[in-house]
Amino acid sequence: MNRFLQRLLTRTGVVSSIAALLVAVIFLRLGLWQLDRAAEKTHILERQSLATTLEPLESLKPGDEHTQLYRRVKLAGIFDFDRQFLLDNRTVNGQPGYDVIVPFFLGNEAAKPVGVDGGEYILVNRGWIGHSGNRAVTIEQNAELTGRQSIEGILATPSRGFTLGDALANSENNWPVVLQFIDYETIAAKLDKIPLLPAVIIAAAGQPVSYVSHWKPVASGAEKHLGYAFQWFAMLAALIALYLYLMVFKNDRNNA
Repeated sequence: MNRFLQRLLTRTGVVSSIAALLVAVIFLRLGLWQLDRAAEKTHILERQSLATTLEPLESLKPGDEHTQLYRRVKLAGIFDFDRQFLLDNRTVNGQPGYDVIVPFFLGNEAAKPVGVDGGEYILVNRGWIGHSGNRAVTIEQNAELTGRQSIEGILATPSRGFTLGDALANSENNWPVVLQFIDYETIAAKLDKIPLLPAVIIAAAGQPVSYVSHWKPVASGAEKHLGYAFQWFAMLAALIALYLYLMVFKNDRNNA
C-alpha cells in the first residue's frame, strides 16, 4: 500500500486519479439521471391511467389544461376545417407522415368564428396520415360536420421538446399549414389571434374526424431508462475495478 501511495503522489498518478474521478462522476450522474427519467415516466403513466378512469370533462377554462392533463373530454364546439395544420415528421410503422391538427372553437356561435369577441380555440389532433415521400397529402374537409359538433378524446399538452428554428415550415399562407412543432403563439397568430388554449385534444379512435390514432403519453416506458441506468452503473463499476487493478494490484505485483 505504501508503494501505491508513492505512485499516487507522482504526476502520473495524480493525473490518472483525477481523470478517473471525473469519468466516474459522469457515469454516476448519467445513471442517476436515467433513474430519474424512469421515475418520471412511471409517474406520467400512473397519472394517465388514473385520469382515464374519471368522468369526461364537458367544459374547459383557461388554466385547466395542466391540472386536467390526460383527462377524457367531451366538448361541444365548431370545427374550423378551412384552417388545418400538418404536424411534420411523424412516423408510424416506419412510414413518414403528418399528424393532422384542426382548430375547434369552444364559443357559443353557431357558425365558424370570424372576428368574434368571446370564446376560444383548442386544437384537436385528428391522428396520423402518411405520405409516400413527396410529402403531398389530401385532408378531408368533413363538410357534413358543420355547425356545433362534439369531440371526444384525451386532453394533452405536447411540449416543444428540443427543436431548432421556427414552428412554421414556410411563410406561405396556403392551408393546410405545415408545422415543425406545436407552438401556440404561432398557431394563434394564424387563427386571427382568437384566444387559443395551450392544449391539444387527442381525438378518440372512431371519432368522425379521426385518422390513425398513435398517441402515447410517453414515447417509451420506464424499462428503457432502467436499462440505460444499468449500463452506466456497470461502466462505473468496470472503471473502478480497472483503476484499482492498475493503481493497486498491478503496482504491487510489479514491485513484489
